Amino acid sequence: MKKIKPVTMERIIKIKDSNDDWDIKFWQKVGVEGRFSASWKMLEDYEKMRGKNGVKFRLQRTVENIRKI
Repeated sequence: MKKIKPVTMERIIKIKDSNDDWDIKFWQKVGVEGRFSASWKMLEDYEKMRGKNGVKFRLQRTVENIRKI
């Protein structure tokens, strides 16, 4: 994977004033590669929490053949 440039965004608000607009703007700014990289990092962290530090995991591959009868 290529190196992703870090994105930093901050905001200070009252909890009662919070909404999803800021989160949406952040993930749009990060882009597709940044979202994929963050997802992959979460998978790595999850595996570490389960005690499987050296496990190499891959994306699941599923194939189906649907035919009209």
